Amino acid sequence: MPKERAIRLQTLQDVRRLLAKTVNALNRNEITEERARALGYLAGILRDVIKTGDLEARLEALENSINGD
Repeated sequence: MPKERAIRLQTLQDVRRLLAKTVNALNRNEITEERARALGYLAGILRDVIKTGDLEARLEALENSINGD
């Protein structure tokens, strides 16, 4: 399999794109089920990290608007 460039994984859209590529690669037998499972697991962790970071940013913005900062 040709080496692919790194995928930017900073947003939930990026995670969805990774999962779509993983499903398609698995369907075409380009990657093993083990690798697809690992990528899916890691994508789930990354999704949670991104969502938590987004919530923290939103909470900070709300606190700043309430406190007049």
